[in-house]
Amino acid sequence: MKRSATTVLLGLLIATSLVTAPTANAAFPGTNGDIAFSRFTHEQNDIWVVASDSTSTVRLTRTPRANEGMPDWNADGTLVAFSKCGRSKFSNCEIWTMNADGSDPTRLTNTPDAQETWPTWSPDGTRIAYTSNASDAFQDIWVMNEDGTGQTQLTMTAGIFDAFPEWSPDGTRIAFTSDRMDLDDIWLIDANGSNPLRLTSGPKIDERPDWSPDGSRIAFSRNGNIFTMDPDGTDRTKLTDNRRHEFAPAFSPDGTRIAFNKEGRNGRFGVWIMLADGSSRQQQTFGLFDFFPDWQPV
Repeated sequence: MKRSATTVLLGLLIATSLVTAPTANAAFPGTNGDIAFSRFTHEQNDIWVVASDSTSTVRLTRTPRANEGMPDWNADGTLVAFSKCGRSKFSNCEIWTMNADGSDPTRLTNTPDAQETWPTWSPDGTRIAYTSNASDAFQDIWVMNEDGTGQTQLTMTAGIFDAFPEWSPDGTRIAFTSDRMDLDDIWLIDANGSNPLRLTSGPKIDERPDWSPDGSRIAFSRNGNIFTMDPDGTDRTKLTDNRRHEFAPAFSPDGTRIAFNKEGRNGRFGVWIMLADGSSRQQQTFGLFDFFPDWQPV
């Protein structure tokens, strides 16, 4: 029986659901900067950053009674797009941006009855793709201009879960998660929404694709482990093999490392780093629930 994809997506916005249903972002070329992530503290999610060469963390958002998460850096590392939601499970969610230091938060979408999440910048910084249920309760991929204008629906499969878009580094394609033919698989579409191509096929749950900065590989999570593959779906390589959840991979801007989420033996979730071949894993954050890393290009 197919699970409710809407419930899965909305559950990820609340820390309590994140714990029970853990389930990535295109890396732009550059030098490895800070890693942005969402941390659950004081009954809400906020966006933090951790230095990639230490475990030093800085908090960027602290809006009362709001859940802020799913950060995504633009190509020059000066702006972060993110989702801001209310505290309850089915609260309204909107797409915002802010400067790299957390200043000048700017609201881009205004859909009071919808959940709009998982923003991803185009390589040229002029557009943002995101997930929205404004026209379909099971989510679709949308795109808008960087200032929030020109909101356009790209996928229109009613009753189907299309979510977690990630722009290719050359700006021509968008990878995303969809259950249109099976449990969640990785798909590609052209940047205008045309030419859908299925890259993975069930029965495993494949979610949250992330492009390497040169566009030669896509990382994704499959049933709690991390894989990479070529952009045509071939040459799949398993990088992690753990009974505890490992998910949400994010390539570093120089392409040599991958940040990801890992469940610890104590039930906590931290941000970890490994080499792009899956070796030399090390823990980077030590909060209670730290989720969805994205690496800043500088």
